[in-house]
Amino acid sequence: MTELDSDRTPAVATWRRSRRIHFVAALVSVLAAGCVVWLFDTFGIVRASDAVERQLIASVDLRIGDPEAVGQQGEARAKADLMDGLLQLQTFAKPLADAAAESARAQRLKDRWGLSWVYKKTTPTPLGEAFVSGYNRIMLAEIERRHGKAAVEELQRDARAKRPETAS
Repeated sequence: MTELDSDRTPAVATWRRSRRIHFVAALVSVLAAGCVVWLFDTFGIVRASDAVERQLIASVDLRIGDPEAVGQQGEARAKADLMDGLLQLQTFAKPLADAAAESARAQRLKDRWGLSWVYKKTTPTPLGEAFVSGYNRIMLAEIERRHGKAAVEELQRDARAKRPETAS
């Protein structure tokens, strides 16, 4: 080995060792940059302006407890009942104590106008009254259309067609 060769060997070894270090340093810096980009994307720091916003997982119906919305539900139920061929009015009032008189009255209404009463057994609440009011509003309009205004006036004179009173 000459003096010249002995000088090269350590330089080549140093160059190879520094090449590995440079490769590892470059690889680590690329991985670090990738992690930073991934974190920015995950936390939403940098987003495109036209990106789609995330949708809500659930929605809350704010109409719960709204008498107007419940009245509309009563109207919808009345329209569905009319489509099924039912003509009836709902009330919270108690049926007459005299069963024979109540039966005769119910038969008279059925024969004369094809109408029946539905007695609600629950205690009236503002929401229940709103439902019944919406339901009866549609049914009374249909009775007026079929039998005239006199029929509606006669029904409204009946205590059950008026605003329901709390059953005691």
